[in-house]
Amino acid sequence: MDQSARPGWGRNVVVSPNAVVEDNVNLGNNVVIHAHVLVRHGTTIHDNAVIGRVPQVAGIIQRTPKQDLPPLVIGANCVIGANAVLYVGTTIGDDTLIGDLACIREECQIGKRVVIGRGVMLNYNIIVRDRARLMDTSHFGGDAIIEEDAFVGPHVCTANDNTIGLRAGVTRQGPRIGRGASVGIGAILLAGVTIGEQAIVGAGALVLADVPPRMMAYGMPAKIQGSVPPDLLRPLGADPG
Repeated sequence: MDQSARPGWGRNVVVSPNAVVEDNVNLGNNVVIHAHVLVRHGTTIHDNAVIGRVPQVAGIIQRTPKQDLPPLVIGANCVIGANAVLYVGTTIGDDTLIGDLACIREECQIGKRVVIGRGVMLNYNIIVRDRARLMDTSHFGGDAIIEEDAFVGPHVCTANDNTIGLRAGVTRQGPRIGRGASVGIGAILLAGVTIGEQAIVGAGALVLADVPPRMMAYGMPAKIQGSVPPDLLRPLGADPG
């Protein structure tokens, strides 16, 4: 593609002829945009990002990625950090920030005004709803749901199979983090647990069971420690401050 007609593009940009990049999109140096990608207007993609990667497997990987995935769609006025890798089959809503070195796999649905921090890994088939914030280096196994206004601290990890792949026929299901819930730094959420609306999970907690709405849980393993004080209830439907 002729870059001379596109102001705001850096050096060594590669854009597939089958990709659509709308007006007023800024691309840093060495950005690669594969086929089956739509980048909406006003978005900025920083250096060395790979946009629209197709999933592949090798060796003993058990899960076979789906074929014929829909395009990767990046909404308007987003910021995609340096060295981020985004796969086809995912949608990203308007005004969302994806940090440097983040990776978002196929079949994810990311809402509007979401913050996904530096080095966050989102595996396949994850839903992140509007205004959720996932802080740096968090790792989410597949099939998780993070609802509106949830906050997930740095280094949080989640599982979608508590048998570590040792038992055949297990239905994989990641955790569900409810609206306005808060998960502290370094917490571990095992497969299938639900963190209720506006609940709080303490730093370093190992969550083996559901945490009811507006309750606090912490410890190893986590135990319910009482109700969330009113002054710690996170506002719902508000832009993060």
